[in-house]
Amino acid sequence: MNKYGAQARDHWVKVAPSRYAALPNPEQFFEELGEQVLSQVDALSQTIAGPDPAGENYLEKAGRLTMAQKQAEEIVLADLVWITPELSPSQERDEWEATRPMDSALARWADSVQDSPEGATSTYEEELAAEEWAVPVTFIQQLLAAANPSRFLTANADTMKRAADIRYEKIAQAHPE
Repeated sequence: MNKYGAQARDHWVKVAPSRYAALPNPEQFFEELGEQVLSQVDALSQTIAGPDPAGENYLEKAGRLTMAQKQAEEIVLADLVWITPELSPSQERDEWEATRPMDSALARWADSVQDSPEGATSTYEEELAAEEWAVPVTFIQQLLAAANPSRFLTANADTMKRAADIRYEKIAQAHPE
């Protein structure tokens, strides 16, 4: 196994141990990956270095070739070797919490429905909202009937917390690692 294969193996063991453990033949995988990296680094470094300029001395050429090699390694390793680290279950949940639609979006939706000229939604729209937010249809109906949807959600924070847990579990089950 060449240095790139060993570097890749060490990286995977450190940042993605379950992906590493799932490999049927890690030794062969990283030997082949190392050869692929070496081949691409060689080809790319030649392209980056380009032809020898007229009048280039030895030190200039050595510097140009070394810089081309380092740039090629950086590009190819980023493309083939540096995989995204696995997240712990709590880190995954924290990431989901940071990117999920906030409950205030549901309150804004209810406000916009209340402010619309029609002032009502269809049963279908209520069912869609209930499914999307993982709450009962009756909860959506009560939200739409509330004088202040934001206060309604605050008063029903436990329901919204359970709904968030349900939505997270659906996503976690749909995308197992």
